[in-house]
Amino acid sequence: MRHALLTEQWFPGIGGSIQLFDALYGRHLPPGDSVHVIAGGAPSTRALDADYPRPVTRFDDRRYPWMKPESALEYARMTAAAMRVCRRERIEVLHAARVIPEGLVALAVHRALGVPYTVWVHGEEVSVFLRYAVKKRLMPRVFGEARAVFANSTFTQGRALLAGAPPELLHVVNPGVDATLFGADVDPSTVVARHGLGGRTVLLTVGRLTRRKGHDTVLAALARLRASGALGDAVWMVLSDGELESELKQTCTALGLDDVVRWVGPVRREELPGYYAAADVFVHPNRALEDDDVEGFGMVFLEASAAGVPVIGGRSGGVVDAVEDGVSGILVDGTSLDEVAGALGRLLGDGPLRKRMGEAGPRWARRFAWERQAARVRSIAAGEGDPGSDDDPRPAGA
Repeated sequence: MRHALLTEQWFPGIGGSIQLFDALYGRHLPPGDSVHVIAGGAPSTRALDADYPRPVTRFDDRRYPWMKPESALEYARMTAAAMRVCRRERIEVLHAARVIPEGLVALAVHRALGVPYTVWVHGEEVSVFLRYAVKKRLMPRVFGEARAVFANSTFTQGRALLAGAPPELLHVVNPGVDATLFGADVDPSTVVARHGLGGRTVLLTVGRLTRRKGHDTVLAALARLRASGALGDAVWMVLSDGELESELKQTCTALGLDDVVRWVGPVRREELPGYYAAADVFVHPNRALEDDDVEGFGMVFLEASAAGVPVIGGRSGGVVDAVEDGVSGILVDGTSLDEVAGALGRLLGDGPLRKRMGEAGPRWARRFAWERQAARVRSIAAGEGDPGSDDDPRPAGA
């Protein structure tokens, strides 16, 4: 089957959606299927594209710095590239990364060339689009003519229904995890030595330093635990960066936690297994914000589980699909300092509980193997039905 993925966001950018599409379409569709990526980008991406396992066509080379996002010119360039690739490669199904703008372009291609399309929904973008009258009117049209609508979590499925997606077209396809990569027996000694972790109980967070991730609540919880004597020898490693970096570091200093926190910054993906291997608890108490910014799923929870690390996550958005509450981890109200501090204190003080939850993690993570998720996407896009929903880890017919 000949697929094309239409996405405004692609390498060398970073983000969960790029990882999702790279895994599903770039690396794990059945070997007999072909994929052509139609993506935004810049001239500097040519060498990167040449090394990518799938052909890539860029529709926006950023030679026009005055061009605003979602301008008429951007839509025209995206549409022209999609039309050209679909004709030349005889594409059988076009996959739109989001309902807007990619879904609108896919709808136009469908009406012009008759190419079926699917559209992805991630959560927060639909919530934002519902505030704008024009986009609110357009979304049901995009959904209505699609062959399928893929939602990354049951939470996102609900948002898509509110936005006008027909229930019979909706399929929950959770992001996956490379259980082999993150479940490998990795020597953490380099990470331990680099960050002075020897003999310490290690907390880990992997995620952009943004408001919804809950780093500020973790800092407050650490301060509370230290004051009560429950923090012990714990140290917290924070991977990535973001707009709150300066503010969080100032708060850290004000709380007297500079000896506890390691601000690691971004690390390459191939380095991540070493950090998970060094961790005793993964903590990421996400929460929904007043502007409806919410975690659509959270692949990092699966990575931690695959690595055998018990997790603490926020009971918000799609994270309820990513954490097996009470088994591989603990879900908390990310807005509640009491709950976050309580969960941290519980895991820090109970080694056997950490061990049980850590041992349960790999089994849970294997449910979300990328190969299985890609096979579902391929089957649904081909009109062959869903071989097995995420509510049942067994393949259809098993």
